[in-house]
Amino acid sequence: MIRKWFLLIILSVIYTYNVHAQCCSAGNPFFYGEQANIGHKQLQVIAGYKYSLSDQYYHNDSKVEIDFIYKAWFNYLNLQLIYGLTPRISIQTDIGYFTNRTEQYKKEDWESITGYGIGDAGLTVRYLAYKSFTRKLSIIPSLGVKFPVGIFDQEVSNVKLPITVQPSSGSFKYLLNLYISKTFKNPKYNLVFFGSAEFPQLIDSENFYYKFGNMYLFSLVGSYYFSDKLTFGLEVRNENRRKATRENDQIVESSGFNIVYAVPHISYAFAKKWFIAVNADIPVYKYYNGIQLSNKFAISARLSWRINFDKEILKEVEIN
Repeated sequence: MIRKWFLLIILSVIYTYNVHAQCCSAGNPFFYGEQANIGHKQLQVIAGYKYSLSDQYYHNDSKVEIDFIYKAWFNYLNLQLIYGLTPRISIQTDIGYFTNRTEQYKKEDWESITGYGIGDAGLTVRYLAYKSFTRKLSIIPSLGVKFPVGIFDQEVSNVKLPITVQPSSGSFKYLLNLYISKTFKNPKYNLVFFGSAEFPQLIDSENFYYKFGNMYLFSLVGSYYFSDKLTFGLEVRNENRRKATRENDQIVESSGFNIVYAVPHISYAFAKKWFIAVNADIPVYKYYNGIQLSNKFAISARLSWRINFDKEILKEVEIN
């Protein structure tokens, strides 16, 4: 048993550097939350879940057969709190937890490897830079940072897990975001642009010396308000990650990608302060540098609750 584990870890390290499972890189996955500004003294709580599956290797934009990982998947929970500090400034905090990050291997006598635990915590400040009721347009830039609060260099049964199943990213990540929302003459239609740049810092831990490449994300979402309660949307999202580096600034050739997703959205509002939303990430174009394990699909769901403290205070005054 010890011999099998030892061989597995050696191969995992080799593949981390050369055939990287980029779909399952350390840290929280992208999770679509509420990007718009919320009102002064409003609080929004969003609880979310995401499942992702990867089971095919790619070389550039073509499938290849690699006799190593059979499939990789994770189950991820997310909690976001958004509060309106002023009419123009809102602050968002979030934290993630992986119930599992699992890699199952093609060798029948190799056991699956699973990491789990708290991932990263985030803090983002958003500013309503422009809002026009006549033009039905709002522009909201934001700044954020991800803190590696979760477990890194995780071990299971005294075995050091590869970076691809670590729950935390192991380093800080800095974020620049831009959200633009446009509503048309027919208020049933809405168009949203969201752009994000992520700048990971160096991982310098007991087991890893590694720096993920910068990540650039661009998203265009068209929504149709079928009714006051039901909304349908279709998102086209591009995720572009640059190549990683390791010791002596050596570039990891099998790292980084360019993926285009089609993402259908559906949300339903109920009980005035609540809504539930479901979406699926479906890759329609994939290009991976070198040879990497490719994401097959992901599904996620969000449950949101919002409260206006101004109104609650007024109600208490009226009652008293």
